[in-house]
Order: sequence, then C-alpha cells, then structure tokens
Amino acid sequence: MKKHVSLLLTVGVLVLLMAPVDLWLAPNYWVKSAVKIIFFVVIPLVLNRVFNWVDLGELLKFKQKGRKLIVIGSLMIYGFIIGVYLIVGQWFDLSGVTVTLEETMAINRDNFIFVALYIPIVNAFIEEFFFRGILFLALTKYIKTGYAYFISAGIFSVYHVAIMTNWFTIPLFLLLVFSLLIAGLLFNWINAKTGSIYGSYFIHAVSNLAINTIGLHLFGIIG
Repeated sequence: MKKHVSLLLTVGVLVLLMAPVDLWLAPNYWVKSAVKIIFFVVIPLVLNRVFNWVDLGELLKFKQKGRKLIVIGSLMIYGFIIGVYLIVGQWFDLSGVTVTLEETMAINRDNFIFVALYIPIVNAFIEEFFFRGILFLALTKYIKTGYAYFISAGIFSVYHVAIMTNWFTIPLFLLLVFSLLIAGLLFNWINAKTGSIYGSYFIHAVSNLAINTIGLHLFGIIG
C-alpha cells in the first residue's frame, strides 16, 4: 500500500471514530480528551513506526525560523477573533453555547478556567501534531503540496463539525466551519514556512486563547 493511501485511510478512520465520541459516547470533556490523545497521538505514533510516514525527530525539532511571522500572526489572529466577536456577536444568540457545553461535556463556570488553559496548551498541540504533522507535512512528501493543503484543512474543518453540531444556529455554524477551513489553510502555510509544527501550534494556541476569552465572557467570569 502506498504511504499516502495508508496515511489518509488512517486519518479518515480515526476522525470518523472520534466523531461519535465527541457527539454521544464520552460523558465529559476529560474522558473525550483521553480518547483523543489515544486516537490522535498514540495510534499515529505506533502506525508511523510501521509505515514511516514522517521523521518524528525532524517533525518535533524546534526551529528558530519564522519567529517574527509567528509573533505577528499570533497577535493578528487574537485581535481578529475578538474583533469579530465584538462586531458580529451582537447579531447572534450565543446563550446556547454554555448550555451545550454543560450538557454534553460537563464544562461549566466552575471548571471552565482549567479547560481554558488545557485547550491552548495541550489540545492545540495534539491537533497540530495530528492534522499538520502526521497529515499535512507527511502528505507534502507524497502528493502535490496544493492537494495536501486542502486535504488537511478540509479534514480539520470537518472534524470540528461533530464537536459544534448543536452549538450554534445554522448561519453561524456554516460561518465557523468556513473559518476553520481558512484557519487550517493558514496553519498549513505557517508550517510550510517554518518547517515544523510549532509555528502553527503557537498560533493555534493563541486562537484558542481568544476563543476561550470569549468563553470566559459567556460564562460571566469576566465582564
């Protein structure tokens, strides 16, 4: 089996398996996070030893390249997300977000600060390792880079559909899915420029910080 075919099949199956966990099976966010680590880190690491998709030493090496780009990109993405919320948020009813988080993930006002720290520090790294490291950077070795861009960003966007299905109204949901596709393309571009997953990881983490800042506001933790 060609390496890129085995890679795509593996990613596709793991994302499909993770969807029902996000939607129905796992009782809270921490159980889902444990399952996600198994699906998106442990299993890919084991299979990478078999198929040798990517050199893990090179993938996980911290490089100095593109530091200015990462800092500027992080500041811009944080300001953009908060700005969009301040402008567009008043047009949509977001009260259902906190209700859905409490009902489906056991995330509430009391534990949200811990979740808000875990997501940018740990969860962002898990997703960057899986979607940009194992998938995008590996795919660029086997298929045309343009295809790798859209495959990785598309799967990244579709994966989050299962997470956000019941969070928002249809127009806002579609806007967010499109935004995730653009974000995936941006993260891929950052990785291509910096040559590692850390560039997109830092910007992804800052994006999560911006979203969690909004969450702190929705939960009434900050004004």
